[in-house]
Amino acid sequence: MRSRSPWKPLRLAAALAAASAAAMPLAPSASPAAAEPAGHLSPTVKSAASIVYDPGMKWRCYSVSNETAGSNYGNDSRDCGKIVHPNRVNADCTWFGYTSPRGVECPAWRFVTYNWGQDRLRAYPGYDHQVQGDSGAPLQLVLQNNSRGLRDTAGQTQNCELKEVAVSHEYVGSSFKRKADGSTYNFADGQVKVAYDALVEQTGGFACEEKRALLTTDFIYRTARGINVISVVHFDPGPFSRPNDDGVLWSNNCRKADGTADGCRMTVHGEQLTPGERRHLEVDFSGIATKYRGYLNGEAVPSASQIEAVQVVNSAKGADLKAEVSGLDVTLG
Repeated sequence: MRSRSPWKPLRLAAALAAASAAAMPLAPSASPAAAEPAGHLSPTVKSAASIVYDPGMKWRCYSVSNETAGSNYGNDSRDCGKIVHPNRVNADCTWFGYTSPRGVECPAWRFVTYNWGQDRLRAYPGYDHQVQGDSGAPLQLVLQNNSRGLRDTAGQTQNCELKEVAVSHEYVGSSFKRKADGSTYNFADGQVKVAYDALVEQTGGFACEEKRALLTTDFIYRTARGINVISVVHFDPGPFSRPNDDGVLWSNNCRKADGTADGCRMTVHGEQLTPGERRHLEVDFSGIATKYRGYLNGEAVPSASQIEAVQVVNSAKGADLKAEVSGLDVTLG
């Protein structure tokens, strides 16, 4: 799922508005039934522990979601038996093609693409998503996003549409666990951190006026007001944007384009990656929310704040960018 906005630098405009969200509908979750494994046995997590079924993405139990077409392809369920759990049973996931002794189960994680047609998969210009390594160890996930030299439909000019390839932990009962009492994890339950290893490489320059070749970590959670998204930028060679004095690159001020109330979306700088160098990244989203609560409707972490997704997103316009990701985990403590 993505709640996407073509964010603009705050320094260039006094009032900013987000584009409408383009999130897929949430899959219904399984009925509360069984407690999660040790470390998840109380309604409130007291020490840092993973809240996803496949921390590090070690198992090939995934699908590929084409957000633009609203379709799924490339399902791989060969390792799903390693993470069977009654809270993952969901009849709405028959499309995935995996059935455990308890019933139909969902993918544990997903690749997500935006604005790429499947005819451009493993082509150039085009996109790719690869899974490398042995099951049972953190898999290396390759996100290839090559739109430099891509022509428009008439074949005359450079295509400068936003293109994205991402990897995602998303949906309760699919990627995210439940507490022992059957309730969902909220941002307010403790300190939420996301960690993983990453490497990025850009080849060639920029073919569009907007110099966009970004790698971000996106945290998505649901509040009474709507979907909130905090995006943290780790790579921006353009640069696509420059931050405000307080470090914020973009915010929708919790408003839609027509000025009505909406979920809050903001983008900030995080730890930066050097091209060609693998680095461990850790993002403290609780700390970011506290620091920038003014951009989140004054609520750093509202009590009603169901965690929906964590994504690592390769985003480009008229640029070629490859990202390698491994060990992606979401912890709460």
